[in-house]
Amino acid sequence: MKEIDFLRGRPAANLARFALPALGANLLQSADQVVDMLVVGAFVGERGLAALANATMVGFVANSLSLGLSVGATVLVSRRLGAGDPRGASRAEGAALLAALALSAAVALPCALLAGSLYGALGVPADALADAAAYTRVWAAGLPGAFLLFAAGAVMRARGDARTPMWLAVAVAAVNCAGGVALVPALGVAGTAWSSTAASSLAAALSLAVLAGRRGSALPARPVARDLAALARVAAPAAFQQVVVNLSYLAITSMTNAFGTAVVAGAGAATKANTLAGMPVWSVGQAVSAAAARCEGAGDRKRALAYARAGIAVSVGATALVVLLVQASAPRLVGLFADDPEAVAAGALYLRACCSANSLVYAAMYALDSFAQATGAPRLAAVNALLDAVVVRVGLATLLVPALGYPGILAAQALSPVLPCAVGVAYLERFSRDASS
Repeated sequence: MKEIDFLRGRPAANLARFALPALGANLLQSADQVVDMLVVGAFVGERGLAALANATMVGFVANSLSLGLSVGATVLVSRRLGAGDPRGASRAEGAALLAALALSAAVALPCALLAGSLYGALGVPADALADAAAYTRVWAAGLPGAFLLFAAGAVMRARGDARTPMWLAVAVAAVNCAGGVALVPALGVAGTAWSSTAASSLAAALSLAVLAGRRGSALPARPVARDLAALARVAAPAAFQQVVVNLSYLAITSMTNAFGTAVVAGAGAATKANTLAGMPVWSVGQAVSAAAARCEGAGDRKRALAYARAGIAVSVGATALVVLLVQASAPRLVGLFADDPEAVAAGALYLRACCSANSLVYAAMYALDSFAQATGAPRLAAVNALLDAVVVRVGLATLLVPALGYPGILAAQALSPVLPCAVGVAYLERFSRDASS
């Protein structure tokens, strides 16, 4: 597969070439989740949607570690390639795969053992609790495959290859969608977990085979302690960022549980639709991470800056188009998943508030955070996560819910990216001054 050379060519064109396959992979991942919601909604109903909404949020928290690891792997491998150190890049790849196995085992066991107690503590509606716990116990078995898949995809993207991860996403989507349709009628919500486990395990095996074929051996170069330490310096703040953000969403879901099964189902359906606006953002963010890290490794800070600015422009522009589509069809989008009028109304209100102008701010914030992680300031993204998730999303929601009820939750979510975006802009300006001096 032809790899993009981030050190040559127009930054905007390189980002587009990289981000389009990454967008395809993200859309396929989202399609998996949409199909799960559609099938569960059709065969289980609002109870199943409420269970899946809660289980998905727990899954996001657990997968935060793999997302942080993938950021660390992308940045470290890309920097070493930019510095002309292919052997070091291979050791970084080995460190990422080893860390993926260790982290997945550390996360899977407590998820499987404590699922019932966790959902009870979160206040999941009683009629949905058993389904949520059953889903999580099965899904935990697939975490090693999911973590390895994330790590392998990060290594490929660091080398400028976004197409192979897209084809792996095709395999995941095909197996997961077919499995969900076949298993949910018989197994309920847990059927989607069985299909997800099978899909991620298959894709992980394929990704490892691809990496082995490219390097001509079954194993990457053996990592040493300094490789693991270098990976941790980037991956730990990125994982912290993802964990904090997803814990905040879990807290928001817990607050939403107080308003009943129909509202939880509608909000859960709207969250799936809202991910459409996030697809271009995450794809461009992956591109900015890989490209800026490669330039930083090569000592070309002005070119890294050009990738940041191009990434912001592309991300905000693409997100604006998606937001217009979502705003024009909010009730119909929620109605794809839920029939209950109260659920549809709650979901449509969620989209009106949380997939609007705030999404444009979020698009800029995410590109800026990706740039900071790539250029040696991963802790800035971690600080931004605290501002976004703890100070505004959860803190403001806690203040507003007693007075406004469910709309208070939505107001807090809509305002959450504003402060982190301002911090990211300040970092970009400082980096620009340093690069020019």
